[in-house]
Amino acid sequence: MHLRLICLFGFLALSTSIFCQFNYSTDPLNAQFVTEDVDRFWEAFAKLDNSKENPFKEYIERGTPGLKGFIKYRIESPKALLKMVKSRKDAYLARKDVLRNLEGTKKRVQAAYTAMKYWYADAVFPPVYIVVGRFNSGGTVSDDGIILGAEMMENLDGLPGLVAHELIHYQQKIENRGNLLTNAIVEGSADFIGELISGDHINQNAFHYGETNLEELCKEFVLLMDQDDNQDWLYGTSGKDGRPNDLGYWMGYKITAAYFEKQADKKQAIHDILHLKDAKAFLKESGFLAPYIAAVEQMTEEEKKKLIEGGLSEEKYAITFTVRVPGKEDEVYITGHQKELKQWTPNKLKLNKVSDYERSITLELHSPAVFKFTRGTWDSEALIDGVKGMPNLSVKTEEDKTVEYTVSAWKDRKK
Repeated sequence: MHLRLICLFGFLALSTSIFCQFNYSTDPLNAQFVTEDVDRFWEAFAKLDNSKENPFKEYIERGTPGLKGFIKYRIESPKALLKMVKSRKDAYLARKDVLRNLEGTKKRVQAAYTAMKYWYADAVFPPVYIVVGRFNSGGTVSDDGIILGAEMMENLDGLPGLVAHELIHYQQKIENRGNLLTNAIVEGSADFIGELISGDHINQNAFHYGETNLEELCKEFVLLMDQDDNQDWLYGTSGKDGRPNDLGYWMGYKITAAYFEKQADKKQAIHDILHLKDAKAFLKESGFLAPYIAAVEQMTEEEKKKLIEGGLSEEKYAITFTVRVPGKEDEVYITGHQKELKQWTPNKLKLNKVSDYERSITLELHSPAVFKFTRGTWDSEALIDGVKGMPNLSVKTEEDKTVEYTVSAWKDRKK
């Protein structure tokens, strides 16, 4: 990494926070930004081919409190990290210089922290630790601070928004967590306030899908919101349709935004959002789901069951995929959530070459078909013209159909 030391937003004249953590500051100019674990990771990485011992053992043993907080459920152990690094060595190397523009990004984070202090005078600012993990978590929080995985960052563009989201979780004092409604508001309000202070919205894929399928999703959420099961809304999907992970963030955002807009005293609204006491009362005050609650009351049990279960069509349809590529030598693979799409294996189903810049394949698929294009690995996913980021693509149809896509770039060849 270009940055080889602990970076600070200000001097280490830090005050004790309400969490009784001496590294927490009540001054946004004094919050810490710690990157020393990244330096130690690359020191270990350099020993990979010449050491008989696992070089990542020392990386973990000497780690900061932030790295220690990234062990459980993420890094797990030196052995697990070594295995991942060996299998995805090129992917790690592609992120080696990701922190090169950190100084400019720190100023944007500092501005977001200052905005947070404006909206919520009691705000505290934990240290931000950047570490290197196993490509399974972009970030989390612990008692010691905000922890971010550098290996998940293609660049620093979204870092202020990500830090802002996690910062909100430190301010939240939520009672009676457990059901889907409460959990969605917890996450969605972190997105909403995080965007308010940073200008960045970090869950664009979920937001786009939610807005596109708003009516059906709102009715489904109404049916499920009192349950403790977060399936298909938070932290994972069943694959019943083309929805992205963490759709509950979008739903919680919409509820929070509606509540905020109705309040005359906006600072008090932020306080109320951060100190959520009764999710049902909060939802009612927002008014966001009121028409969908009324609509669900008129549905039959069969209609409710179908809405919740979703699923693929019984029939299969011939879907022809035509893909234009940027390079004459580009080979294109398709993969997705059905057996016919090789169950998300990126190198099993190759499109046929039609011309120098066109590839095509026709498949018998259930609807909706959810898929992605690659050149054979997840590190070489396709960026599709007109689609922001790299979300799952989907086709919903009741007849044979031809769909066309243009690859604007590949993930490993982005300029």
